[in-house]
Amino acid sequence: MTATATAPTAGEPRATYREVLARPLFRLLFVARTLAVVADSLRITTLSVLIYATTGSPLLGALAFGVGFAPQLLGTLLLGALADRGRPRPLIIAGQLLRRSPRPPRRWSDCRRRRPSR
Repeated sequence: MTATATAPTAGEPRATYREVLARPLFRLLFVARTLAVVADSLRITTLSVLIYATTGSPLLGALAFGVGFAPQLLGTLLLGALADRGRPRPLIIAGQLLRRSPRPPRRWSDCRRRRPSR
């Protein structure tokens, strides 16, 4: 049986931000997750601006922005309950690897568009 976090009772003091951020492993996890969220937000925003600039359509730009958050929404709804059943560290690593895996390198898409003229 794995240990799970329980809510503090009335007699127990709650952990403060100072206490939690004093732990190096949590601080590393917090910084890595913050950078991942910022990077994803920039990626989604940049993609929607690029689509808007290319097509001139606000609807397509808004759809690109909304679709960018679909994996988070679907993953939370469908896989959220599984998060409590496993160990946190391997689950976080697997989640980050899964988020990065389906994206082909940009170089592949550039090679398919540009063909040398003869």
